[in-house]
Amino acid sequence: MQLQNLLSRSPLIILGVLAGVMISHKRAIATSKIVIDIAGPIKASIKVKDLRLFAETGETTKTISQAIGISKVNPNTIRGLMKLEVGANVDNLTKVLYSNLGLNLTQGVAEVVTTRHKYESDKALRSAIILAAADDNRVSVLEILEKYPTAEMHIDVGKINKIVEKVKETIGNLGELLN
Repeated sequence: MQLQNLLSRSPLIILGVLAGVMISHKRAIATSKIVIDIAGPIKASIKVKDLRLFAETGETTKTISQAIGISKVNPNTIRGLMKLEVGANVDNLTKVLYSNLGLNLTQGVAEVVTTRHKYESDKALRSAIILAAADDNRVSVLEILEKYPTAEMHIDVGKINKIVEKVKETIGNLGELLN
């Protein structure tokens, strides 16, 4: 009798467990910190909320200041790039990201911006871009950082100039294709 009682309630139990898992893991779906690969084995963590503060106000933490110094990129250029918004219809954006141009872009950027284990970084980046556009048909680098679908994102500071140039080079092409 107890087994039959348990089996009759099993859909409710399974639903409850799934809801609990989804609620408890909702926070882990977005990046909370960015790990900066400064030089070889030297790494530093930056909270995404500190990056937002830097982008909006220019206020830096010690780690952000060090990363900027090593990258040799003008802080205002980084702030401008982080705040730069591109209008992007999410349907068109998805099509572009899965085109040859989009795949090349995400693969190129994923050489600099990676998942913790450098596995499927281009797919994680593509996902973050689509998630960033999903709510308002606009995308910014800051939103992409916030929507990256792993608990942490790794950035090779020594290669940031490469990413800046790649984004500048393709942003015009993407802007035309997305609207």
